[in-house]
Amino acid sequence: MIFRELEGGGTINYEARYMLILLTAIINQTTVPIIKKHINWETILKSSDFQNIINLIYPAMLGIEKDMSEDCRLEFYQKYKKELLLQESFKKAEEVIKWQLERHKIDALFLRGTGLEERLYAKPEMAYVGQIEILVEKKKLPQIYRIMRDMDYEQQEDRLGNGTVYTRVPGIRIVFYDTVPIENTAVKRYFSGPVRKYGHIEKYRYIHLLSKEEEYLYRVGRLVESYVTGMLKVREVLDFWQFQKLLDENFRWKVTAELVERAKWQDFIQQMMVLATLWFEDGVRQQYGLALELEEYIISRGQDNEHLDKALLPHEKARLDFYWRDREGEWAVRKREWFFPPREYMFQFFPILGRYPFLLVFCWMIRNIRFLKIVCSNKCKQIWIHVSAKMLDIKEKLKERIKRKTEEETEDDIHIITNKETEGEKDDEKVENQE
Repeated sequence: MIFRELEGGGTINYEARYMLILLTAIINQTTVPIIKKHINWETILKSSDFQNIINLIYPAMLGIEKDMSEDCRLEFYQKYKKELLLQESFKKAEEVIKWQLERHKIDALFLRGTGLEERLYAKPEMAYVGQIEILVEKKKLPQIYRIMRDMDYEQQEDRLGNGTVYTRVPGIRIVFYDTVPIENTAVKRYFSGPVRKYGHIEKYRYIHLLSKEEEYLYRVGRLVESYVTGMLKVREVLDFWQFQKLLDENFRWKVTAELVERAKWQDFIQQMMVLATLWFEDGVRQQYGLALELEEYIISRGQDNEHLDKALLPHEKARLDFYWRDREGEWAVRKREWFFPPREYMFQFFPILGRYPFLLVFCWMIRNIRFLKIVCSNKCKQIWIHVSAKMLDIKEKLKERIKRKTEEETEDDIHIITNKETEGEKDDEKVENQE
């Protein structure tokens, strides 16, 4: 269905639609249609890089990029090559981290990793790994901090989540969570409990993986979180569509459907699959109204759409306010407006203002307290990790010092005993000589 006419239909621009055509062709292994209209390849380069699909777009465009400038062609190749090299670096880093966690006997649940993403595609190089996500118990975070520090990883702040982020050149990003990074209460409760309850990988005792049902719910939850934070991308929709194709008759749909219904995600999943069908399948006839709005939302990089928010995730809209989109780029300019937004904006989250407008000041206070609570919680957790890791360092040093002192005392005792034995032997020799 993505092969609908490029000149009409839909709300996204010409280059974005042709980018989706290239993506569909490489995924379905079909011939790429050649068109005569001029294409702005620089726009496709920027968009595919942002949507994390450049390692799929580059092979699809080979042989048809006649109007592309030499600089753009070189940049395309360099970014494609960088993705492949980074994927290899992620593989090596993941193996080392697994070995370290197993060696230190730390139960760890791998939520996202190279192996999990590569199995979705016919060729491993078609996958994309933006970061490795690992769930551990909170009490293990200081120990993990010491392990990552010793491996030359740098800790960074996670502005859009509650994880502890570690980075290292050439772009390795590892995120450790002490709770599943999904804010929905029903799903969060489902994933609560010790990490060791999940099945472990072969040859490992402390490395765990999700079952297919658990992975399905986790992937849906991460799609919801990406939508709420304004970071939903084409790659995530593609990964979910590919994962759906792996599910067989043994998959327990009843279990997942019940939890999805409790989480109020039915409409969101339905429109996500309609959009995936629109992009990656041909000849399907459905109602694409909301799906086209969702398409525009993804291509426009999370532009606000109140109608889409209410239709897809009406029960999550209270959280939408706390993930102010593009906060990083415009923070200094919009700081005051963000802390004290107008009444029309506040009415979305506090309907009581329709009847009592004078409560606006109190609503501002409630809203800002909620936000500051989240910020302070993340800051306190970082401080606790650093202090606990420092205490572990001191504890290790004391152990080494006590051990060293004990060894020295033992050596002194052995030396004294040896001297006494030597003196005794000499006395015995003297007695023997006298006799």
